[in-house]
Amino acid sequence: MRGKLTIIASLLVLFSIHTFGQKSIYSPYSRYGFGEIVEQSYGSNIGYGSLSSGLRVDDVINYSNPASYTAQDTNSFIFDLGISARSALQRSTDAQINRKAVGFDHIAIGFPVIRWWKSSIGVVPLSHVGYHVQQTESPGDINEKITRFEGEGGLRQFYIGNAFNLTENLSVGFNYFYLFGKNTYTSSSFLPQDPYSGQFQKELNTHISGSRFQLGLQHQWNIFRDYTLTTGASYDIQATLDQETDRQFFSYYQYTSDGIPQQDTIDRVRTSSTSTTQYPSGYQVGFTLQNPQFVMGADVKYQNWSDIDEYSNLSDSYSIHTGLQYTPDPQALRNYFKRINYRVGGFYKQSYLKINNEQLQNYGITFGLGLPLQYNKTKFNLSLQLGRKGTRENNLIEENYAILNFNITFYDFWFIKQKYQ
Repeated sequence: MRGKLTIIASLLVLFSIHTFGQKSIYSPYSRYGFGEIVEQSYGSNIGYGSLSSGLRVDDVINYSNPASYTAQDTNSFIFDLGISARSALQRSTDAQINRKAVGFDHIAIGFPVIRWWKSSIGVVPLSHVGYHVQQTESPGDINEKITRFEGEGGLRQFYIGNAFNLTENLSVGFNYFYLFGKNTYTSSSFLPQDPYSGQFQKELNTHISGSRFQLGLQHQWNIFRDYTLTTGASYDIQATLDQETDRQFFSYYQYTSDGIPQQDTIDRVRTSSTSTTQYPSGYQVGFTLQNPQFVMGADVKYQNWSDIDEYSNLSDSYSIHTGLQYTPDPQALRNYFKRINYRVGGFYKQSYLKINNEQLQNYGITFGLGLPLQYNKTKFNLSLQLGRKGTRENNLIEENYAILNFNITFYDFWFIKQKYQ
């Protein structure tokens, strides 16, 4: 048992190191704030609209509401690993481009401590930064000027969560998150028609780290027959994060000597500073109604981003989520398709970004499948999000995107001693 836990812990560490700085998004809107904020759900939840507040299922790790950990069976162990692929058609009033990206999402485990105390540990994304934008200007009598803006990076979260059964129907829990990551922003300008004019570049590296806490609550009611109503809520406590900023300004010119490209640096200036930034408070509330065949529900989420002074273009965000899961016959032995989880959902979001006096909207639909492996609770989960974000008005960009999430949830009983060989 200890050997298996050591292997899992090693995988968590290696995952966080390997995925650090991976490009898993290309969006010009990731240039602002913390970047593109990632939906705090795994692939199974995303399939039915990212339900989380009242979601209470014994074979899923639902870290968006830590109180849900107590739904896990006392003798079970869950290991979850996910990746995602994204394709987005980005359009302005006069141009369009298609961007694609793929990357690892998360790795997590869920396990019991004792009968009334369950835990989860994992590494999950908070935000992604990835963009490449080029701007062309013709300022008066000066030759055409090209400016390029590029960025990459993102923030990740290592979390440890615990949940407790206070009564048969009431659970509470908390998550401790340690945030870490690096965002790199680069801008460069040059005159393409004048090879001797030189190029000017500014590079900004921002390292962010710190701790935050989330509290969760869930209550169940058996309302009739085999139907259970679960209501839930969670609250993110505002936190102060450390921020280290490294700035580099340098100029250089490029030329060709004997057919070989050359580059000479003319000047370089480097400065560093330390400061703090804030992670905002927020809450979410919701419910699910379920029986062995159906899970249906809705969530409302809100975050108070406007109180963060360190970044411009931020506004309070909220979102609405709804979804449904249907399993024709969870106990079917001869018909595999009756044991599949069929999922559908939808969402509407007011983003935390407000650019050119336009608060970005993001809305879409989701589909998902939970494909069981043999006759146990291990599953392959597939989910697809189809959505639209932004607008082509006010000199902005509209994104029509598709995100394919794949995760495998290993479910095993690790705490039962074999009586027979």
